[in-house]
Amino acid sequence: MTLALNGLKKLCAVLLLSHSVISYASLSIYTDSTTFNTAISGYSASILDFDSATADHLIADDGALDGITFDYDVLASFGVSMQIRNDYSAYSGSNYLGTDDGGAFQGGDSFSLSFGTSNAIGLFFLSGDELVGGDIALTVGTTTALLSSSYESILSDDSFVYFLGLVGDSNTFSRVEVASTCSGCYVFNVDDITTATAPVSAVPVPAALWLFLSGLMPLLLKTKRAA
Repeated sequence: MTLALNGLKKLCAVLLLSHSVISYASLSIYTDSTTFNTAISGYSASILDFDSATADHLIADDGALDGITFDYDVLASFGVSMQIRNDYSAYSGSNYLGTDDGGAFQGGDSFSLSFGTSNAIGLFFLSGDELVGGDIALTVGTTTALLSSSYESILSDDSFVYFLGLVGDSNTFSRVEVASTCSGCYVFNVDDITTATAPVSAVPVPAALWLFLSGLMPLLLKTKRAA
């Protein structure tokens, strides 16, 4: 009787565990901040706007700022460091992310960002040049968001503002790759990096599974008494 009882308990545990496994779908891509912010409304969000540090502050390769780690091995191999700048207009506040090589990133540059487990990532790209679709890519796993050819706004110094974001309600990730094309064709900076986590919600048990499990309960109790 004890062996039968243990077997039924294990079966219930396996069924519940198998239902709790999340089937990952591809992330949703956003190329404007308004729809991105709507998608993450209700999420717990954090924005790195680079105004917590002083302008000219250097961020070393694999260095961190406000919970985000910046990895740029290729740039570092050329002696270039990421640097907080305020030479031109920022999307918000007065600072943004650039480099100590002319103050900006150049077409062809790439880097990655690591952060706490999140369901969403979004960031602004600022450029004095009007960019074309696909000039900058944001990649998480197998999902890549490509920059739209339509800019979101123009700042007071005539810089063009672009946005890229990825959101997955049931997907979590902690690293994103940023890459740009057309080496030397344009320059750009980065501002207001948003990471966000979806609220935790209980995973519902399907009715059929619940009925099956509830049907096992009397058998479990009866077996336990008989033992």
